[in-house]
Amino acid sequence: MAFLYWLLPLVFLCSCLGTWMLRHYALSRSLLDVPNERSSHQVPTPRGGGVAVVLTFLAGVPVLAAVQAVSYQTALALWVSGALVAAIGWLDDHGHVAARWRLLKHFGAAAWLLYWLNGLAPVTLFGYWIDFGWTGHIFTAFYLVWMLNLYNFMDGIDGLAGVQALSVALGCVFIYALLGETGLMALPL
Repeated sequence: MAFLYWLLPLVFLCSCLGTWMLRHYALSRSLLDVPNERSSHQVPTPRGGGVAVVLTFLAGVPVLAAVQAVSYQTALALWVSGALVAAIGWLDDHGHVAARWRLLKHFGAAAWLLYWLNGLAPVTLFGYWIDFGWTGHIFTAFYLVWMLNLYNFMDGIDGLAGVQALSVALGCVFIYALLGETGLMALPL
């Protein structure tokens, strides 16, 4: 896991640089989210900053597979589903894509991911293994699409989505470190 000491800062810097570049790109092309009654911002905000994060993620996934931090099957699942969601988002930022087509692509990405990860794994609850079977797979697909759209609701390059992503990531690192399941116990938190 020593590669995390150079990979994580590199991914962070590439995401920041890419977001900065995409912000200027969006401003130069007038790709702006104009506030409406559903918006979380008050002034027009550049669109498309998430693409920098996704492209950095897509570049990092093969590296994780190469150093055997994830399996090639997991890398394929993450890479294709991430690229599909990013592509439909990019197209929507540059011109309206009907919600039904976005949802279809989102469900396609969720189904691809779940197929390659063998669906929802059995859950341990109070010492008992619970396998939800197909019901769990379907619920998980809806959950993934729901979370994607909920996160996407934080529109624009105004930092809200980035702060939330950082908070969730740090929370996950903390939980995994407490559980000791990923080898992160060696990382100084």
